[in-house]
Amino acid sequence: MSEKRAQLIYGKGRDACPDGSFCLYRAVEFNAGQQSGVGDKILVIPLGTYVDDFTEYGFDHSGDGVSAVVNNTDEDNTLFSAASQQGHALPVDRNSSIANLIRVAMAESPNGTWNDQAQSARAAPFVGNLVVKQEFRGKWQDAGKVVYSYRITVSASTTRVVKWALGFGDLPEGTSLFKGFSDVFWGQILRDGTEGSVLLASPPGGDHTIDPEADLLIDIQVLYPTENPAQEHLTSLNAQQLA
Repeated sequence: MSEKRAQLIYGKGRDACPDGSFCLYRAVEFNAGQQSGVGDKILVIPLGTYVDDFTEYGFDHSGDGVSAVVNNTDEDNTLFSAASQQGHALPVDRNSSIANLIRVAMAESPNGTWNDQAQSARAAPFVGNLVVKQEFRGKWQDAGKVVYSYRITVSASTTRVVKWALGFGDLPEGTSLFKGFSDVFWGQILRDGTEGSVLLASPPGGDHTIDPEADLLIDIQVLYPTENPAQEHLTSLNAQQLA
Protein backbone atom coordinates (compact mmCIF):
# COMPACT_ATOMS: atom_id res chain seq x y z
CA MET A 1 0.00 0.00 0.00
CA SER A 2 1.04 3.60 -0.61
CA GLU A 3 2.59 5.72 2.16
CA LYS A 4 0.15 8.53 1.34
CA ARG A 5 -2.65 9.15 3.84
CA ALA A 6 -6.29 10.04 3.51
CA GLN A 7 -7.33 13.60 4.26
CA LEU A 8 -10.55 15.46 4.98
CA ILE A 9 -11.37 18.38 2.68
CA TYR A 10 -14.46 20.44 1.91
CA GLY A 11 -16.11 20.97 -1.46
CA LYS A 12 -18.98 20.22 -3.82
CA GLY A 13 -19.33 18.39 -7.11
CA ARG A 14 -17.42 15.60 -8.82
CA ASP A 15 -14.64 18.02 -9.77
CA ALA A 16 -13.76 18.50 -6.10
CA CYS A 17 -12.24 15.01 -6.10
CA PRO A 18 -8.49 15.21 -6.90
CA ASP A 19 -7.02 13.08 -9.68
CA GLY A 20 -5.84 9.67 -8.52
CA SER A 21 -8.17 9.63 -5.50
CA PHE A 22 -11.19 7.77 -4.16
CA CYS A 23 -13.50 10.42 -2.68
CA LEU A 24 -16.34 9.90 -0.20
CA TYR A 25 -18.96 12.65 0.13
CA ARG A 26 -21.06 13.39 3.21
CA ALA A 27 -24.22 14.27 1.25
CA VAL A 28 -26.00 12.97 -1.84
CA GLU A 29 -25.42 14.61 -5.23
CA PHE A 30 -21.79 15.24 -4.24
CA ASN A 31 -22.64 17.66 -1.40
CA ALA A 32 -24.88 19.89 -3.50
CA GLY A 33 -26.65 22.50 -1.37
CA GLN A 34 -24.53 21.87 1.73
CA GLN A 35 -23.10 24.69 3.85
CA SER A 36 -19.50 25.36 2.82
CA GLY A 37 -16.94 24.29 5.39
CA VAL A 38 -19.57 22.49 7.47
CA GLY A 39 -21.76 20.06 5.57
CA ASP A 40 -19.63 19.59 2.45
CA LYS A 41 -17.12 17.11 3.87
CA ILE A 42 -15.11 14.95 1.46
CA LEU A 43 -12.80 12.16 2.58
CA VAL A 44 -10.02 11.89 -0.03
CA ILE A 45 -8.28 8.49 -0.17
CA PRO A 46 -5.21 8.34 -2.46
CA LEU A 47 -4.86 5.38 -4.80
CA GLY A 48 -3.21 2.40 -3.14
CA THR A 49 -4.24 3.33 0.42
CA TYR A 50 -7.08 2.40 2.76
CA VAL A 51 -9.04 3.80 5.69
CA ASP A 52 -9.93 1.42 8.53
CA ASP A 53 -12.43 3.66 10.34
CA PHE A 54 -14.17 6.72 8.91
CA THR A 55 -14.94 8.12 12.38
CA GLU A 56 -11.32 9.20 12.66
CA TYR A 57 -12.03 11.67 9.84
CA GLY A 58 -15.41 12.96 10.98
CA PHE A 59 -17.62 10.51 9.10
CA ASP A 60 -19.43 8.96 12.04
CA HIS A 61 -21.62 6.27 10.41
CA SER A 62 -24.81 8.24 11.02
CA GLY A 63 -26.13 11.41 9.40
CA ASP A 64 -22.50 12.29 8.68
CA GLY A 65 -21.88 9.04 6.85
CA VAL A 66 -20.96 8.45 3.22
CA SER A 67 -23.79 9.34 0.80
CA ALA A 68 -22.00 9.69 -2.56
CA VAL A 69 -18.67 8.56 -4.01
CA VAL A 70 -16.29 9.43 -6.84
CA ASN A 71 -13.62 7.00 -8.01
CA ASN A 72 -11.15 9.25 -9.82
CA THR A 73 -8.60 6.46 -10.32
CA ASP A 74 -7.84 3.80 -12.92
CA GLU A 75 -8.50 0.98 -10.42
CA ASP A 76 -11.72 -0.52 -9.06
CA ASN A 77 -12.15 0.62 -5.43
CA THR A 78 -14.33 -0.70 -2.60
CA LEU A 79 -16.51 0.45 0.30
CA PHE A 80 -17.08 -1.84 3.30
CA SER A 81 -19.99 -1.92 5.74
CA ALA A 82 -17.72 -2.58 8.75
CA ALA A 83 -14.42 -1.21 9.99
CA SER A 84 -11.06 -2.62 8.84
CA GLN A 85 -12.36 -3.73 5.43
CA GLN A 86 -14.85 -6.18 6.91
CA GLY A 87 -18.57 -6.77 6.41
CA HIS A 88 -20.25 -6.43 3.04
CA ALA A 89 -18.32 -4.93 0.12
CA LEU A 90 -19.57 -2.46 -2.48
CA PRO A 91 -17.35 -2.12 -5.57
CA VAL A 92 -17.00 1.29 -7.20
CA ASP A 93 -15.78 0.95 -10.77
CA ARG A 94 -12.71 2.82 -11.97
CA ASN A 95 -13.36 6.36 -13.24
CA SER A 96 -16.99 6.28 -12.12
CA SER A 97 -19.23 7.84 -9.51
CA ILE A 98 -22.41 7.18 -7.51
CA ALA A 99 -24.41 10.33 -6.84
CA ASN A 100 -26.80 8.87 -4.28
CA LEU A 101 -26.16 5.79 -2.15
CA ILE A 102 -29.82 5.81 -1.13
CA ARG A 103 -30.35 4.38 -4.62
CA VAL A 104 -28.06 1.39 -3.94
CA ALA A 105 -29.80 -1.30 -1.87
CA MET A 106 -28.05 -3.47 0.71
CA ALA A 107 -29.49 -6.55 2.39
CA GLU A 108 -29.34 -6.51 6.22
CA SER A 109 -28.81 -2.73 6.25
CA PRO A 110 -30.66 -0.75 8.97
CA ASN A 111 -32.09 1.59 6.32
CA GLY A 112 -32.12 -0.91 3.45
CA THR A 113 -29.45 0.93 1.47
CA TRP A 114 -25.75 1.77 1.43
CA ASN A 115 -26.42 5.37 2.48
CA ASP A 116 -24.53 6.22 5.72
CA GLN A 117 -23.55 2.54 6.11
CA ALA A 118 -19.94 2.39 4.88
CA GLN A 119 -17.35 2.38 7.68
CA SER A 120 -14.08 1.68 5.84
CA ALA A 121 -12.69 1.78 2.31
CA ARG A 122 -9.89 0.56 0.12
CA ALA A 123 -8.57 2.58 -2.85
CA ALA A 124 -7.37 -0.57 -4.58
CA PRO A 125 -8.92 -3.71 -6.10
CA PHE A 126 -10.51 -6.14 -3.63
CA VAL A 127 -11.53 -9.76 -4.17
CA GLY A 128 -13.66 -11.51 -1.56
CA ASN A 129 -15.19 -14.97 -1.56
CA LEU A 130 -17.94 -13.90 -3.97
CA VAL A 131 -16.87 -12.59 -7.37
CA VAL A 132 -19.42 -11.01 -9.74
CA LYS A 133 -19.05 -10.40 -13.46
CA GLN A 134 -21.48 -8.92 -15.96
CA GLU A 135 -21.97 -9.09 -19.71
CA PHE A 136 -24.29 -6.88 -21.76
CA ARG A 137 -26.32 -9.15 -24.05
CA GLY A 138 -28.46 -6.76 -26.08
CA LYS A 139 -31.46 -4.43 -26.02
CA TRP A 140 -34.87 -4.06 -27.65
CA GLN A 141 -37.90 -1.76 -27.64
CA ASP A 142 -40.96 -2.55 -25.53
CA ALA A 143 -44.06 -0.34 -25.32
CA GLY A 144 -42.13 2.89 -25.79
CA LYS A 145 -39.36 1.92 -23.39
CA VAL A 146 -36.10 -0.03 -23.80
CA VAL A 147 -35.22 -3.43 -22.35
CA TYR A 148 -31.53 -4.08 -21.63
CA SER A 149 -30.41 -7.67 -21.12
CA TYR A 150 -27.40 -8.77 -19.04
CA ARG A 151 -25.79 -12.02 -18.01
CA ILE A 152 -24.52 -11.97 -14.44
CA THR A 153 -22.03 -14.62 -13.32
CA VAL A 154 -21.44 -15.13 -9.60
CA SER A 155 -18.53 -17.30 -8.44
CA ALA A 156 -17.38 -18.49 -5.02
CA SER A 157 -13.60 -18.39 -4.61
CA THR A 158 -13.23 -20.64 -1.57
CA THR A 159 -16.43 -21.58 0.27
CA ARG A 160 -19.98 -22.51 -0.69
CA VAL A 161 -22.63 -19.81 -0.24
CA VAL A 162 -26.23 -20.86 0.42
CA LYS A 163 -27.80 -17.54 1.43
CA TRP A 164 -26.89 -14.57 -0.74
CA ALA A 165 -28.11 -11.27 -2.17
CA LEU A 166 -27.24 -9.62 -5.47
CA GLY A 167 -27.83 -5.98 -6.28
CA PHE A 168 -27.09 -2.93 -8.40
CA GLY A 169 -28.37 0.62 -8.34
CA ASP A 170 -28.18 4.33 -9.12
CA LEU A 171 -30.84 3.65 -11.76
CA PRO A 172 -32.66 6.50 -13.56
CA GLU A 173 -36.23 7.43 -12.63
CA GLY A 174 -38.80 5.25 -14.33
CA THR A 175 -36.64 2.09 -14.36
CA SER A 176 -37.86 -1.34 -13.26
CA LEU A 177 -37.18 -5.01 -13.75
CA PHE A 178 -38.67 -6.27 -17.02
CA LYS A 179 -41.84 -8.30 -16.39
CA GLY A 180 -40.51 -11.09 -18.58
CA PHE A 181 -37.73 -11.56 -16.01
CA SER A 182 -39.60 -10.97 -12.76
CA ASP A 183 -42.37 -13.40 -13.72
CA VAL A 184 -39.95 -16.32 -14.05
CA PHE A 185 -37.11 -15.53 -11.60
CA TRP A 186 -36.71 -18.41 -9.17
CA GLY A 187 -35.34 -16.35 -6.26
CA GLN A 188 -36.61 -13.46 -4.17
CA ILE A 189 -37.01 -9.95 -5.59
CA LEU A 190 -36.47 -7.58 -2.67
CA ARG A 191 -36.26 -4.42 -4.79
CA ASP A 192 -37.50 -4.16 -8.36
CA GLY A 193 -35.72 -1.01 -9.55
CA THR A 194 -38.62 1.42 -9.08
CA GLU A 195 -36.84 3.05 -6.12
CA GLY A 196 -33.53 3.32 -7.94
CA SER A 197 -32.04 -0.07 -7.15
CA VAL A 198 -32.49 -3.80 -7.72
CA LEU A 199 -31.91 -6.38 -5.01
CA LEU A 200 -32.32 -10.11 -5.63
CA ALA A 201 -31.86 -12.88 -3.08
CA SER A 202 -31.53 -16.64 -2.90
CA PRO A 203 -34.77 -18.65 -2.59
CA PRO A 204 -35.87 -19.55 0.96
CA GLY A 205 -35.48 -23.27 0.34
CA GLY A 206 -31.70 -23.18 -0.07
CA ASP A 207 -31.62 -24.00 -3.77
CA HIS A 208 -29.37 -22.18 -6.26
CA THR A 209 -26.25 -22.13 -4.12
CA ILE A 210 -22.97 -20.60 -5.25
CA ASP A 211 -20.15 -23.14 -5.22
CA PRO A 212 -16.40 -22.88 -5.92
CA GLU A 213 -16.66 -25.24 -8.88
CA ALA A 214 -20.10 -24.18 -10.18
CA ASP A 215 -20.84 -20.59 -11.18
CA LEU A 216 -24.33 -19.19 -10.75
CA LEU A 217 -25.67 -17.60 -13.95
CA ILE A 218 -28.54 -15.10 -13.94
CA ASP A 219 -29.89 -13.67 -17.19
CA ILE A 220 -31.63 -10.47 -16.17
CA GLN A 221 -33.59 -7.86 -18.10
CA VAL A 222 -34.12 -4.26 -16.99
CA LEU A 223 -36.73 -1.89 -18.46
CA TYR A 224 -35.42 1.67 -18.88
CA PRO A 225 -37.45 4.75 -19.86
CA THR A 226 -34.97 5.78 -22.58
CA GLU A 227 -31.93 4.50 -24.43
CA ASN A 228 -28.49 5.41 -23.08
CA PRO A 229 -25.08 3.78 -23.80
CA ALA A 230 -24.19 4.10 -20.10
CA GLN A 231 -26.95 1.59 -19.33
CA GLU A 232 -24.98 -1.18 -20.99
CA HIS A 233 -23.05 -1.47 -17.70
CA LEU A 234 -24.78 -2.02 -14.34
CA THR A 235 -23.63 0.39 -11.63
CA SER A 236 -22.51 -0.94 -8.23
CA LEU A 237 -23.13 -4.58 -9.12
CA ASN A 238 -22.33 -6.54 -5.96
CA ALA A 239 -22.99 -9.85 -4.23
CA GLN A 240 -23.46 -10.33 -0.48
CA GLN A 241 -22.86 -13.48 1.51
CA LEU A 242 -25.58 -13.44 4.18
CA ALA A 243 -25.63 -15.06 7.59
